[in-house]
Amino acid sequence: MALLKKKFSGSIAANRSKKIHQLTKKTSRVKRNRKAPRLYMKGTLAGYTRGLHGQNKNTALVRIENVNTTDDAKWYVGKRVCYVYHGYKMKRCVRWSKAPARRSNTRAIWGRITRPHGTSGTVRVKFNGSSVPASAIGKRIRVYLYPSYI
Repeated sequence: MALLKKKFSGSIAANRSKKIHQLTKKTSRVKRNRKAPRLYMKGTLAGYTRGLHGQNKNTALVRIENVNTTDDAKWYVGKRVCYVYHGYKMKRCVRWSKAPARRSNTRAIWGRITRPHGTSGTVRVKFNGSSVPASAIGKRIRVYLYPSYI
């Protein structure tokens, strides 16, 4: 009888300590991601369109993540594309006269998707003005989801 009483009182004490621990422990808060959402798809510059003996640097080939068919690639035709890179020297930027301290090494070359290339979801891109440098091959290209006609 005494053995039963001892065992029973021990379990009550254990339950009491669990309850106290639950009441005194800090409540875990759900962390909210306050960063802005990513408004572009990730792509990679695969190279340039080419013939047998030479390449045409005016049109680049971009591989978009999770785009694996021609039908998927057709949806991206007309969308804007951006290659963001960092230069060595800081340059003037927007509203230079109002805020002369605003200078940046970050630069961008913009382009537009013209058509699919092949059957595996690769697309052709024409960049505005100059072509993308060869050092960008294999680097990240941003494929923005505008203009959108949904």
